Amino acid sequence: MAYKILYIDDLETQSREKDIQNLGYNVKLYNPTSDISDLFRALESGTKACVLDYRLTKGKNNACFDAPTIAQTLRTKHKNDLKDFPLVLMSNEKIKVKEFDKDLTSQDLFDFVLTKEEFGKDMSNFKNKLNSFIKSYEIIIEHKFNLVKIIEFDEKYILHSRIKSNAASISKNLFTLSSFIYYDVVRPIGILIGEDVLSARLGVSKESKDWNKLLEIINSTIYTGAFSDYLKRWWMDKINKWWSETISSDVSLRSLNAAERVEILKAKLNLKNLVPLTKTKHSLSSNFWTICKDSGQPLDPFDGIELLKDYLPWQEKEYLSIKSALAGKMDEYKNQISEVDKKAIRELVKKERANG
Repeated sequence: MAYKILYIDDLETQSREKDIQNLGYNVKLYNPTSDISDLFRALESGTKACVLDYRLTKGKNNACFDAPTIAQTLRTKHKNDLKDFPLVLMSNEKIKVKEFDKDLTSQDLFDFVLTKEEFGKDMSNFKNKLNSFIKSYEIIIEHKFNLVKIIEFDEKYILHSRIKSNAASISKNLFTLSSFIYYDVVRPIGILIGEDVLSARLGVSKESKDWNKLLEIINSTIYTGAFSDYLKRWWMDKINKWWSETISSDVSLRSLNAAERVEILKAKLNLKNLVPLTKTKHSLSSNFWTICKDSGQPLDPFDGIELLKDYLPWQEKEYLSIKSALAGKMDEYKNQISEVDKKAIRELVKKERANG
């Protein structure tokens, strides 16, 4: 059955309504009025998500409020029940989208945000992401807010105590728990890792002919909880255990460089077509353990520029490679780079220019 979606916009937007409908949704277009109670009359039973334009005061119905007011009204109404649903901000106002995108969880309003341009460029990604958020609410209800069951955590391992306590401190609210799981547990590098980080830690290029065979071998380490249908992740503790039990109990992954890891994997698993990752320009080490935040290329943290932000205890630090910094990405991340690192990069830029 197609999910019911309420699309709130004050201008002539039949084309975008049609775009969302073509993704397989049952879409209702709502042009807001000056009476907020009209919104609740427009909401049909079984509505699974709401997509809102930011600016809603220019239409023929003379609405006197914008998307945040509607979102706040809906969040307040469903704060203590199980009828809440994902709210998505989709606007042409790039500045507003960026403002909300910087810290979605502190806004306490939207599950995710995007520009209409981004929607147009990749509608299938929008659909996959929205479906995943809708399903996350359903999973939370199904498992009665039990975090261990929601993320399908294997209790043979130890879940970081702060994850448990932080989740427990969140009131039984669908939006806040769903956001915590997505933005603080599943998406960051930490207890879970994505395919690029997995590639870096195994030292194996994803372009290797036997890369998919390797993924099949470690299939038991894959994450299957909430949002796994949108973000492909692996449990790092399970990767470490698999390495120790199957590959080598004497030598840890972290102690080897990419070429050494690949040689051991090839010998142990009889996978001849594995190719080691190579260093980026200006990197000294191939003991890869993370990726460049900008390029996604493998990186030894010792070669990276640490990005300064508030990390939760189970989350690992993010880095920018020197190559990306020199390629003009310093401005984009300037508020997350220390003055010492900025100075070092400036000196390196001067040296490169002097050398032609």
